[in-house]
Amino acid sequence: MEDIQKIKKFESALYGVCENIRGVLLRLPDIVKQNAEEIRLRCGLPVALTVAGETVFVLRNGQTSFCITRELLKAEKSDLEESFKLLCQSSVYAHGEELKNGFVIMKHGHRAGICGTLTESGALLDVSSVNIRIAREILGAANDIARCYNGGGLLIAGPPGSGKTTVLRDLIRQLSGGMCKKNYRVAVIDSRGEISGSAGGTAQNDLGACSDVLLCADKALGIEIALRTLYPDIIAFDEIGRQEELKQVSESLNAGVDIITTAHIGSRDDIMRRSVTAELIQSGAVKWVAVLPKIHGGTIKLLGAAELLNGVAV
Repeated sequence: MEDIQKIKKFESALYGVCENIRGVLLRLPDIVKQNAEEIRLRCGLPVALTVAGETVFVLRNGQTSFCITRELLKAEKSDLEESFKLLCQSSVYAHGEELKNGFVIMKHGHRAGICGTLTESGALLDVSSVNIRIAREILGAANDIARCYNGGGLLIAGPPGSGKTTVLRDLIRQLSGGMCKKNYRVAVIDSRGEISGSAGGTAQNDLGACSDVLLCADKALGIEIALRTLYPDIIAFDEIGRQEELKQVSESLNAGVDIITTAHIGSRDDIMRRSVTAELIQSGAVKWVAVLPKIHGGTIKLLGAAELLNGVAV
């Protein structure tokens, strides 16, 4: 049943792919669909997938190859133009703010990164590549954290593609669903729809019985609203990166509300080298740091913030 759900999740992202390439992707072997993390379309270049962290190319017959051959399926300029329209559902204006930041929020929690010419006004022209990231809902992905969690702020850190959002989503489900000793009230600030997979105001992903989802592009504003109106035990959001967010995290700490968030790091040593993560830990808002392995499914290492501050763990 889980494998069937993975296949359906992959196929649910194909509405944003032009018709002729979509038809080939639908013929991919089930094992590829189950493990695909990204779909990459580049103008004039072979269609590629990221599968278990590795790049594979798509053949015109629906099979895959690690090698560059003449039989590879290529994306033409017209394919990129059609895919871009489908991703925006024929309304580029409606996605204007997202496009200024280089992405489009898709249905079912998927996200498409867009490359092209970004004008001074923020308009995106001449789309040259599209990267569709497949949202994966993996129940149990946060088990290594959940079995140890007893309250306090938490930073989930790992390299790009390590599954930070997947782990965050599952941890929210477990905390909100009473699987960690109590039913935590979790306010989810979902800036790109990736955590909840919301469509029409309803979360498509399982975030537990006691979660409230606020779709808000400005995460700092979302944290402020959650503190003022939702009375949460925990505020959860993806990818901390701005000083405004750090400021609101401090406000949460002062209000007795824990924060759970994620951050990109290349290695464990980067936690205290990156200014945003170092400031977060030094503020006292984080009690634990969960370091994810590069590849999904590996063991998550849980570190105490005190270890990092004292230089024991790095």
